[in-house]
Amino acid sequence: MQQILVYVDLGVDGVALKHTVKSLQQEIEPSKYKIRRIDSKALKSENWQQETALLVIPGGRDIYYHEALDGAGTSKIRKFVEEGGAYLGICAGAYFGAGSIEFEKGGSYEVCAQRSLAFFPGLAEGPAYGKNKYRIDGLQGIEAARVSWKDNHFHVYYNGGCQFIGAHEFPGISILSSYLELEGDPAAIISCEIGKGKAILSGVHLEYSAPALHRNNPYIEKIYTLLEKGESHRRMVFRETLDHLEIR
Repeated sequence: MQQILVYVDLGVDGVALKHTVKSLQQEIEPSKYKIRRIDSKALKSENWQQETALLVIPGGRDIYYHEALDGAGTSKIRKFVEEGGAYLGICAGAYFGAGSIEFEKGGSYEVCAQRSLAFFPGLAEGPAYGKNKYRIDGLQGIEAARVSWKDNHFHVYYNGGCQFIGAHEFPGISILSSYLELEGDPAAIISCEIGKGKAILSGVHLEYSAPALHRNNPYIEKIYTLLEKGESHRRMVFRETLDHLEIR
């Protein structure tokens, strides 16, 4: 039986982690895959690659992922994908998978730096829906982002995620989804061909299930109807994302 690893360490948002694990449990065949949490120490020291089909880096704060994993950790992750493994980076995990990031440039949460995984060799820039909305301790910046998928579109939970600048210009990069409400329809979800493997980076929270959200929060209540309408489509897209990464 192969395993799906979900990164759990400093910087990972607890709510994002719960949604990630729950969505994976809904879509995978438990007789084929087991879900296992892994921290930075184990990721760097253990020989997990042979038994692993997919590594998921959830939402949270990329700067802590970089501090914990840059060097030995990122080299190991990159080699794992190059040799046929799969990587799914959601929100902060997507920033972490880019070659460089600009987050809240000029603002109080600014992070502008190079990143070493570089599955997407270009710039992950955010928040895609504009600066000075995102809050670490609140949900003021959340949106029901209207994004494309194949010939359709749906609304999905968004909180501070990136757009991938000039994604169409890079070889080996495919745009799977775009932000339909933002100027120029920038890339929201991309697939990266890396050696024998693949990485998918998502600026939106494909893993967030509307029925699992706490509607007593006024910011969630404001967007809940749109997310509820898009729920069946969101789940289909999450399933197709895993299929794209050859998680059957």
